[in-house]
Amino acid sequence: MSEIFKAIGFEITDEESYDTLAVQAEDSGECSVLYRTDLTLHGRCWRLSDGLEVWSVLCERENDLFYADCRPAFRSRYARTIRSWELIEYEEDGEAVVKGKTSSGVEVVFELQNLTEIDPHLFREQELQIALAGLAYDVHGEPVRQSRIGASNEKAVSSFFFKRAVQTSADIDAPCDNDYDIRGRIIAMKELKNAATGAKVLWLFVDAGSIRLEVIANATDVTGALKLGSIAEASVWLQGHVLEAHEVTARFEGVDPEHPRSDYWLLLRRGN
Repeated sequence: MSEIFKAIGFEITDEESYDTLAVQAEDSGECSVLYRTDLTLHGRCWRLSDGLEVWSVLCERENDLFYADCRPAFRSRYARTIRSWELIEYEEDGEAVVKGKTSSGVEVVFELQNLTEIDPHLFREQELQIALAGLAYDVHGEPVRQSRIGASNEKAVSSFFFKRAVQTSADIDAPCDNDYDIRGRIIAMKELKNAATGAKVLWLFVDAGSIRLEVIANATDVTGALKLGSIAEASVWLQGHVLEAHEVTARFEGVDPEHPRSDYWLLLRRGN
């Protein structure tokens, strides 16, 4: 998890620095609470700047109160719809994972950051509006080489991917269920700054063909050249937030090109 904290500009080198960050999130974060049958989860969202966040979760059971989790987050700029979804909670760990399919049929598995913020009635819906982004372990950029008109573009697109990470060596830890490898073209990018540490963070919007994904990376973890139109390849920890109606309305920036056009006509049908 220390590599993922670095993605948003924090250096977590040992248990003491982790505990210090958790306490800071507890003191500075916005409170939210989720009640379960035999325990209560207290969420704290420390909003830094430009969508960067740190989440701390405390678990309360009877008279016992303890830190369940502290994790980095980024609140994505774009909203999308998932269907055929399921929610898996690890209550005592303060974590939840969502699995579902986007409107274009891409299956995603991501860490749900704002479980304690969400109205529970929202989980009765067949579709969820979510904001999705990947926090990068590493990013490599490479230019697109032009050989003849159109040839390099075709070759580049055929090599794009968005896929679940697999363990490649017995010497490294097994990837999380929400670890992905992504390769695609950079269609937008921006430099962000962690307001707490001053660290330089990069926001990339990557078109991987089957999906367009926001990727957050620490500038020091980038190799190669990153610029608009170049190719980025990254290993990311996929995370996201479930959005309520007012959040979706506030984020609207036009028609989602990934949403099937046939669904628009469903809104015009009149019930008998």
